[in-house]
Amino acid sequence: MDVLVAGRGYVGRERAEEVAAAVPESRIRILDWLRLAFDSGDWRRFERLAAVAVHLHPEGLAPILASVLAWGVPSVNAEDLVDILGELRAPEGVEAISSLVRERKDSDGPFFPLCVKGIQSLGAIRTPDALAFLRDVAMSAADEWPAPLRWHAAEELGIEDDLGFDEDEMLGGV
Repeated sequence: MDVLVAGRGYVGRERAEEVAAAVPESRIRILDWLRLAFDSGDWRRFERLAAVAVHLHPEGLAPILASVLAWGVPSVNAEDLVDILGELRAPEGVEAISSLVRERKDSDGPFFPLCVKGIQSLGAIRTPDALAFLRDVAMSAADEWPAPLRWHAAEELGIEDDLGFDEDEMLGGV
């Protein structure tokens, strides 16, 4: 299993396939290994296993990732989990992602990397709950949500022009 978590940096599809070829039982056992890392609080191992698992598509991955995100474990890279849940288009992640975006909207600025990633992931998931959250953000009053987050939510819904958002203004001219 150590080959699964060796190294640093991004684990793409090619690297995940190399790992799966080197450790054939990984496709079957990766969820068990994720649970063990979770239970032991080995968050570095958990993150590396999750990065491999997303490319192996094991049934049951999304609920594990969503529960870790919902717990708000400080040493876990929440942005990566949000990204993975979006890539999986996992309905199980909607509540945890929405809660995280709601909690961080006032502290993630000025560029809002985590919140924007959450909004994009909810846009990829596209369940009625995810779309309702995006609609609530996009159509909120200016004092409820930061303008860039309202714009990003509107963009995910394809209604930014209808709402009169100016992209340059929303992104601070960047």
